[in-house]
Amino acid sequence: MDENLVYSWYEQYKNGIFRYILPMTHDPHLAEDVLQDTFVQLLISNVRLAPGKEPAWLYKVARNRCLDILKKNRKHNELPPDIPAEPDWNRTFIEMISPLTKQEQEIISLKFIGGFSHKGIADITGMTVAAAKKRYERAIKKLRAEMEVSS
Repeated sequence: MDENLVYSWYEQYKNGIFRYILPMTHDPHLAEDVLQDTFVQLLISNVRLAPGKEPAWLYKVARNRCLDILKKNRKHNELPPDIPAEPDWNRTFIEMISPLTKQEQEIISLKFIGGFSHKGIADITGMTVAAAKKRYERAIKKLRAEMEVSS
């Protein structure tokens, strides 16, 4: 894999991938580790990505790495630490989507942070396009209801 291309993709996708995995890890340091692992995997793999297919591959690798780490932590009964208290966009977004299930949070993150279509979300998460669309619609409905209650 061309290192210049990998660096270019890193600069292009690092913020979105970090924001996508932070709600899963609840730990900025762990999210940074997952981000780095994702791009190391890209460097050492012999994957050939068609133009425009790299974001879905990168998000899927980040998701799988994140799930592996979380599974390992559960086996050791380790809970990820809380997100630091300093106010920022990431924390606000995480608080906003906190009433949703983990799966709904992931779908919302992929849609709003990653900018993925329902097909892209389905490809990354392994669900059908119809399921991704329906779960997205339910998540948005829940968020609207939450906003009405808190207003």
